[in-house]
Amino acid sequence: MPNAECQMPYILTNLSHALPGMPLASWWLVPVVLFLLGTLAIVDAFTSKVPDPVILPCLLLITAAEGYYVDWPFAGVNLLIALAAGFAIFLLNEVWFRTTKRDAIGMGDAKWTMIAVQAFGILPSLIAWGVGAVLAIIWMGGARIAKRPITRVHFAPFLFVGLLAGIWWLRLRVAGS
Repeated sequence: MPNAECQMPYILTNLSHALPGMPLASWWLVPVVLFLLGTLAIVDAFTSKVPDPVILPCLLLITAAEGYYVDWPFAGVNLLIALAAGFAIFLLNEVWFRTTKRDAIGMGDAKWTMIAVQAFGILPSLIAWGVGAVLAIIWMGGARIAKRPITRVHFAPFLFVGLLAGIWWLRLRVAGS
């Protein structure tokens, strides 16, 4: 079995591939952002809210890292794409609310997605929504079979699992081949 020191460059290389357009030296941003997104998902699971005070510092951290390691226009474009993704989710929810008089998507999910889009890109975030939706449906089906009524789905934990799947499938698999 190879020792951990021999595996470190391979692991660092794979981590850096999770951030599109970022160099190898930015590998540390992946575990930091995943820790923050995971923490936000856990908070959402227990409180039904993604805390607002954490969102701006996360976006600023990612912007600063992208600006430092690549350049500021790159960081600015990624920030604008993240804000556009959050706004698009807000608009979808607004249209749904206007037609059905019920919310469909929590704005915590939009804020969570902004962080994921800025760090990992649109495609892993779209996969997160797809995988997250499937997992949430399975969870709701299991609750129905167990005869436990569900009044609200806390979606950020499902998004987190979906994001991990999207990162692995799109970035880490490509780096390993």
